[in-house]
Amino acid sequence: MTLDRTTRRNSFDLAMLSRFEDVLADLGRDQSVEVVLLTGAGSAFCAGTDLDELASLDPSTTMGVQRRTAELVERWYRLDQTTVTAFNGPAIGSGAILGLASDLRIAADTCFFAFPEVGFGIPLTWSGMAILADLVGADRAKRWLLLSERIEADRLLELELVAELVPADRVAVAADVLTDRLLAVPALGRSMTKRTARLAGPRFEAAAADSYLGALSVALRPPGPYRKDRP
Repeated sequence: MTLDRTTRRNSFDLAMLSRFEDVLADLGRDQSVEVVLLTGAGSAFCAGTDLDELASLDPSTTMGVQRRTAELVERWYRLDQTTVTAFNGPAIGSGAILGLASDLRIAADTCFFAFPEVGFGIPLTWSGMAILADLVGADRAKRWLLLSERIEADRLLELELVAELVPADRVAVAADVLTDRLLAVPALGRSMTKRTARLAGPRFEAAAADSYLGALSVALRPPGPYRKDRP
């Protein structure tokens, strides 16, 4: 699967969200697929939600979109197939969250994460806090969000958020090597391992209010200007 909306750094608009939902539905019915690789086109992995489109939506539609994005992350996390993200470049906000919801992750040395949502007057949704708290702890996640911190590639590796860093022009090759290693292991063993891991995974129920908080924040946020001194 390739996120391919390069004119907007692969940010999610409604059309892209719908297409991703359709693909997840197809994968849920296709038992012939064992491993799913997610990456981005161009130099960026994903710039998160298209905020320009989000700002143009009415409150009811905004709430629906927020609900769908939270469900999308959980469905991706719970997919029976083994999922791999190859971060080919920067991943911003919900773009980072989607990639982190994969089973295994590698990254280009040009990759970094950033979470600028608070600076725009909105919270991180997409079940983002549930994913981050599970992987790095709630306290560190809160600091990243409140201070809009940028997490560089070497820090991602140090925190084991990615298993490997490679030059940007070698990401596809490294992803193929990792996929081949996975396919060499019986699919049943991988699937059962995922099911067991879910018992200790993210508390998605804690993100149940994301859609309401996100929609309310979009409706209430004051007019700009917002901080622009972030990635």
